[in-house]
Amino acid sequence: MEGLTRLSPEQRTLALAQKVLDTVDDGIYGLDASGRVEFVNPAAVRITGYSAAEQVGCDQHSLIHHSHLDGAPRDYESCPVWQALTTGEVVRSPEEVFWRADGTPVVIDLVAVPAVEDDGTCTGVVVSFRDLTDLRAAAAQARALEEARQHAATQRQLADQLQRALLTDPPEPDHLHLVVRYRAAAEQAHVGGDWYDAFLQPDGATVLVIGDVVGHDVAAATRMGQLRGLVRALAWAVDEGPAATLTRVDHAARGLALDAVATAVLGRIERIPDAPVTGARRLRWSNAGHPPPLLRHPDGVVEVLERPSDLLLGVDPETGRTEHVVDLPTGSTLLLHTDGLVERRGEDLAISTARLQRALGELGHLPLDELCDALLERVPAGGGADDVAVLAVRAHPEDAPRPAEAGPNRLPEPFAS
Repeated sequence: MEGLTRLSPEQRTLALAQKVLDTVDDGIYGLDASGRVEFVNPAAVRITGYSAAEQVGCDQHSLIHHSHLDGAPRDYESCPVWQALTTGEVVRSPEEVFWRADGTPVVIDLVAVPAVEDDGTCTGVVVSFRDLTDLRAAAAQARALEEARQHAATQRQLADQLQRALLTDPPEPDHLHLVVRYRAAAEQAHVGGDWYDAFLQPDGATVLVIGDVVGHDVAAATRMGQLRGLVRALAWAVDEGPAATLTRVDHAARGLALDAVATAVLGRIERIPDAPVTGARRLRWSNAGHPPPLLRHPDGVVEVLERPSDLLLGVDPETGRTEHVVDLPTGSTLLLHTDGLVERRGEDLAISTARLQRALGELGHLPLDELCDALLERVPAGGGADDVAVLAVRAHPEDAPRPAEAGPNRLPEPFAS
């Protein structure tokens, strides 16, 4: 700037104008009254690929503005630069096409400002234009992202609707109180295959199912619905233990070409035949690679029913499956859940399970509805990264009134997230 102070005001104005022309990102042309290039700034050279020497003195329209994007000829009458020259008014055209030296088009935003003398004579025009390539690419990317977001939202909604239809209220046997909860993942596109089920068999036994189909999309939710229906139908119709039922499910899934891999616990709460008066009951269950159930005994001690688990469903129908049995005394609470209740990124599953075990011990005195809600609040679902399904059962005397909180089960509000 020191050198500018030694110039006359007119020279200083011209020098500053030249600096602006040399540094702006927009291309700038100066054309005479016939449309020939008088000056061109570096940005215009960069955008068009023509050097200043190749452009000065040339008819700008014929050089770079001769046709539309589809190659159709562009006449002078429709050219915004010529409109500015002939009318003496500023003309703005948000989408014009200039043709580069390499023969490729560039879409531009153009403003043509005529130079008009006092007598109304137009002596030329200054053309300023901006390359829209990056802007259009950003807009296209934004549209693609929005379409992907809308698609993910639609997928999430479809999966939620499917899960709403399938995750029904549990039964109300006279000696058990059952409560279910389902909490959807916080991430909108994160659709899970978690499910629960509970129903009565013809002999009065109560069947409990908790499971998780591999995958996080609508296809996983669809496979979950198919597998849930298969387990429910076979467990109700066939009088056999949980391990045998899971084996039958595996064979049926293979025969029906149901391409689903899932973890699951299938349990059956039954009366002990030789103790009908006391109302004694027991849980018989089989575990196909699923997180183990937890049992809170009447004295508050919580046992993780961590027996050796078997292979996941959908891998090998010929795999052996084992069955386990534990008594469910009056006052005990059984908790089945999917891994979203305990898993945290970077944490060992044993630590997560121990934390849930402590929480169940501390909160197990609460009414069952309150207990389930408290566990969901106290043991976050992996930061919201996975769905959570919970199925809780409390054993009470057969002739005791149902707990005050034992109204219709509900899916909590987070289900709709």
